[in-house]
Amino acid sequence: MTTNEPEQSDGGFQLSAIDARAVDGFLDAREHDGQVANDSQSQAVQRLLSLLDTPVAAERDRGSRIDLTTLSTRRTQSNPLSELDQAALDQWIDSGCDLESLDSTLQPQGQTLEGLRELAVSGTLSDPSAKADLINRTLARIQSHIDAQQSVYAIPTRGRGTMRFRVADLISVAAVLLIVASVAMPIFSRVQSTSQQIACLGNLGTVADAFGVYANSNRDTLPMATAGFGPTWMNVGSTPDQSNSANLYTLIRTDHATLGDLACPSNPNAQTEKLDPGAWDWKSVEELSYSYRIMPKGGLKMHASIPVRVVLMSDRSPVTLRAIRGLPIIPEENSPNHNQSGQHILKLDGSTQWLTRPVLTGNDNLWLPRPIEQVIHQIRNHLGVIEGNEQPDGPTDAFVGP
Repeated sequence: MTTNEPEQSDGGFQLSAIDARAVDGFLDAREHDGQVANDSQSQAVQRLLSLLDTPVAAERDRGSRIDLTTLSTRRTQSNPLSELDQAALDQWIDSGCDLESLDSTLQPQGQTLEGLRELAVSGTLSDPSAKADLINRTLARIQSHIDAQQSVYAIPTRGRGTMRFRVADLISVAAVLLIVASVAMPIFSRVQSTSQQIACLGNLGTVADAFGVYANSNRDTLPMATAGFGPTWMNVGSTPDQSNSANLYTLIRTDHATLGDLACPSNPNAQTEKLDPGAWDWKSVEELSYSYRIMPKGGLKMHASIPVRVVLMSDRSPVTLRAIRGLPIIPEENSPNHNQSGQHILKLDGSTQWLTRPVLTGNDNLWLPRPIEQVIHQIRNHLGVIEGNEQPDGPTDAFVGP
């Protein structure tokens, strides 16, 4: 029995015999005289191909005949893609038109998409400009469908309407930015740290000049706020006889330096503006950026008996910070300035040096007086160091290692 329904085979739907004859007749007519028959089948083919708005080449190979069942109607919002077609289209585009990457349940739809792609790129259209136009319009229609069916963000642009992005596109951009940030942020951090170290070194140079001017005006004496200390020199912000930082603040009080000159860029709590003209000290230890040499009673004069390599000032001491806060000290810890990577020191002759650990020549610890250094040295000698052959004292002795 003759039927006009499409027949199904293992490769998908095929044209019925009537439709196949109509297509052959349509192509023959266009090839010879360009006149299309007036029967219903030929007119249907004419209307169908007009949907593409593309002239059909006269020399089209009949072996490349389009499967009309894949182009049966123009897709609109009133006749959207089926759920399977939509899923296949999304997977196919996201995979870069890789048919093998589609789920097995979407392979039939993928075959249809491959057929359409082959039409666009196989060269069956003789006019290259017509083929390019077909590709562009097909992609535009796909994007139009995506705009209508999927969630989009519309961004207004000046004089050019709106720019539209799929959620997936925005996620992809965000992922790229995240990757860039993960690579760039450590670099930016190192650049910032280096910049802060350079600025801090510049501060020390400025303060070295201020020390020299002060000494010339005060009989070669280094800055002092009081003749001696009371029971402590760690009470920052109290009275000059209980705060060694008050001695360093003398440079600010006598206008030989500014608060900005004594503010390390690595210290977020450093003060840069002199708010109280009558101040004798910083308000708190958190505001301090540098540690000043502890002055002996009567002060310290710059004369020939004092080695010019004596340390006069450094990035703030982590030991005194811990002691003030009642925390256990770590003798060889680096300054909290510069992310604990090291510390600058300023010497009596005005020279500066960067130390990656707070220990000078002769094992002189920058943060500790000699008596404490000697006690620590004796304890270490008495206890020894771990060499790798030690054993636990017994079953109850907790002892772990690498």
